[in-house]
Amino acid sequence: MTLIRGILNSDEALPVSPDQVTVEWCSKALGVVIKEFTTVETIHGTASKILIGLKICSSNGGTDEPRPDQICVKGGFDPSITAIYPGLNAIYKREAEFYYYIAPLVTMRLPKAWYCGTDTVSGQGIVIMDDLRSTGSTFGTALDPWPVARVRAGVEQLAALHAATWSKTAQDHPWLSSGSALPAVILALLEPEAWARRYAEGERPPVPDEMLDRERMRRAFQKLWSATDPRYNCLVHGDAHVGNTYITAAGEPGFIDWQGLAVGSAFDDVPYFIAGALTVRDRREHEVGLVEHYLDTLADLGGPRLRKEQVWDEYRRHTMHGFVWALTDPHMQPKDVIFAMVERYTAAMVDHGTLALLGC
Repeated sequence: MTLIRGILNSDEALPVSPDQVTVEWCSKALGVVIKEFTTVETIHGTASKILIGLKICSSNGGTDEPRPDQICVKGGFDPSITAIYPGLNAIYKREAEFYYYIAPLVTMRLPKAWYCGTDTVSGQGIVIMDDLRSTGSTFGTALDPWPVARVRAGVEQLAALHAATWSKTAQDHPWLSSGSALPAVILALLEPEAWARRYAEGERPPVPDEMLDRERMRRAFQKLWSATDPRYNCLVHGDAHVGNTYITAAGEPGFIDWQGLAVGSAFDDVPYFIAGALTVRDRREHEVGLVEHYLDTLADLGGPRLRKEQVWDEYRRHTMHGFVWALTDPHMQPKDVIFAMVERYTAAMVDHGTLALLGC
């Protein structure tokens, strides 16, 4: 196990805005002397990413250890978003915990993390990792659905996480005892004011009429969370959509954005990834084969041997997760991305009779 540099639950406040991510702070976090420091770009979304080019003094530590020269500093650096949804700090913290505790233990394709920090002041969490663009990688986007072969490789990555952590509970990872922060975020997005903002004239995503009842959709999420089958519990990504992926220069997919990590059903991740990554037509044609490939890979990597017939209703129920895109605040993601994802996920919900299966 390779430990990652960092301090968790520090009493010292972490940066909460881009101007606080300074050369002095980065030097302290990385434990080096930085002689050149250039902020290349700041990208705000649900979380913020500050891309920085730097040069580190060659005399640092007197070792030949690799040093980053292009980094991504990720955390909660958009005060306008955290003011509306204070609970987001918990998901920034969770991502730092993933890279600190779990990333060194799993055989997954992940960006190199150099530092992880959390504080007890704001609840903020920050990760410093390689800027993947500097490695020739590209990022998945909802506007470019994946070919089936790449989705097949993607479910293999999820199977690697799930197999390595199958049957784990919060007792195995005490820092997970608070559970997933995403249900609280989803419930906040289902509040009348947030719903009105999302469904204002000209902003309504392409949601079928049967899904326009706010209270019905709230009940459906609550039924989903209460009906999850604990037999399928493991550590889950929690937000495994195609926009939270990257593709290496060799064309291999990996997952990023581990803010929703939690103990939960493996079948929270799998349908959410498959339905969001494919066109509706490709999903309908290849979905069963992809689920069967996931199950085979899960068993091959040390997880349980499961049959599609055993898990299919659990899979169908968790297709509900995709409706979170129909709640996403217009300030969090571009409108065209939201609309593309909503179309795919709601089609999957209709195809699988998800609301009826949840009794809503």
